[in-house]
Amino acid sequence: MQHVLLFFFFFSLALFLSVNHVSAASPPPTCASTSNIKDACKLVADKYPAVGYDFCFKSLKKFPSGDLHDLALVATRTAIAHAASAESEIEELIDLETEPAAKSSFDKCLDAYADAVERMRNAVDNIAARVYKKADQQLGDAVAAAKKCKTDGNNKGALLAPAGSDYAKLANIARAIVVSLE
Repeated sequence: MQHVLLFFFFFSLALFLSVNHVSAASPPPTCASTSNIKDACKLVADKYPAVGYDFCFKSLKKFPSGDLHDLALVATRTAIAHAASAESEIEELIDLETEPAAKSSFDKCLDAYADAVERMRNAVDNIAARVYKKADQQLGDAVAAAKKCKTDGNNKGALLAPAGSDYAKLANIARAIVVSLE
């Protein structure tokens, strides 16, 4: 009887250790992981050459995560901050402008950027929920919003500072990463 109990004890211990070893092992890499930001930026540069590898790396290098999901969230949140900065610049331009047609042009730009910020906030929610297809659509719509501002008849939107163009590049970085997660 003692041999049976001893056998059972060692069998249970071996089973316990093998299960713990399997669960403690690191998960295999998935499409949602990358070795580092450089790899993620190579993805972005391939998808959006106008954004470029250097801009991507410069924008994301302070965020050490190589996880594409996390980088998509960071890029989108950074794009929101840049678009909000562009909104502030537009508001200042509206306050300084005396010509009614130019004021109207800036108002349209302000609306376009506000729309872009809202779409990117929704994209953050969808990225967090891993609804990547919807996030991709929202990021694309957000990039298109800034183009509306720049193609206005008075073309006052073309005077906007780099924050406006950086937001579109950052949104495209997020979009390229999101597409790779779909």
